[in-house]
Amino acid sequence: MSKFLKVFLIFFFVGSQLFGQNKENKWVVGASVGVVKFTSEDSHFIGEQFIFQMPKLNVSRYFYKGLTLDAAISFNTINEISGFYKNDVPYLSLDGAVKYDFGKSKENFVPYIVFGGSLLKTTYKMTPTFNIGAGGTFWLNSRYGANIQLLHKNSLETFGSMRSHTYFSVGVVYSLKLRAMIPRLWSSNN
Repeated sequence: MSKFLKVFLIFFFVGSQLFGQNKENKWVVGASVGVVKFTSEDSHFIGEQFIFQMPKLNVSRYFYKGLTLDAAISFNTINEISGFYKNDVPYLSLDGAVKYDFGKSKENFVPYIVFGGSLLKTTYKMTPTFNIGAGGTFWLNSRYGANIQLLHKNSLETFGSMRSHTYFSVGVVYSLKLRAMIPRLWSSNN
């Protein structure tokens, strides 16, 4: 495991515990698996059409009227484990985003749209992208939820080291403080 990954994981878990002690906390952490899909013509440039990623780690903070700030890191350690890829294309993504949940943050299902950016490191160099997408979280209880997200990562061709692509992820999220949720129909005592 790289030094960068070890340091990130230490700060991630220590930081989440510190924020978890805050009385006003609205923090959520998550872990996902993802897949990057390039078009067939762009896959010739990159070396693969699909790049599987595991893990994608993220932390989110609800801050104002349906808006949430999100930060994530994702990389394809699955390459190192499985030897699945013929070209072994590395892909590291550092993401920042703002999500808007349409005022549904206390619901059991929270759909959202997302706008943000990424710094991507592949075989060549770091490349910025502009991201737009949508997703949703289905809260199983006041702490745990299942999340799904689809992004389009747009890379300007002037950079020459990355191509625009689609990124799909699915994972679990954990709320560091019990969420105030609207009770489900099956949870009531009727």
